[in-house]
Amino acid sequence: MSVIEWKQEFKTGIPSIDYEHEHLIAVINDLADTISVDAPLDEIEFHLGEIYALIEAHFALEEKIMRDMKYLGYAEHKEDHDRLLDEIRDIMENVAKDGAFDYRVALGERVGTWFGLHFKTLDPKLHALIHGAGYR
Repeated sequence: MSVIEWKQEFKTGIPSIDYEHEHLIAVINDLADTISVDAPLDEIEFHLGEIYALIEAHFALEEKIMRDMKYLGYAEHKEDHDRLLDEIRDIMENVAKDGAFDYRVALGERVGTWFGLHFKTLDPKLHALIHGAGYR
């Protein structure tokens, strides 16, 4: 079951970034599949941690590229990255506290909405600059 659908409009034209974005969405959807078969809480927490780590690593790479290029939109872009990481930490804390997880709301709505907006608004500006500078 997919809680976040990959859309062609998310593509940046930069194969390595497109791969990472598609992979992140696939991992999130894999978690939804795991949860749909009543996984134990520790397994859900593990997968949420994996999602967090993958997203954090991807953001660190993007942010390094932005700093290296002295990208003028860095502050806004990083702030949006931080917002998603905060969302995921909130989800993880709620799972630990409540012992329950509504993946459709947490992943599909909260995280899925973020991906859709970020991929359509902030990422195209950055990726056009990256692409023009020859990063792959």
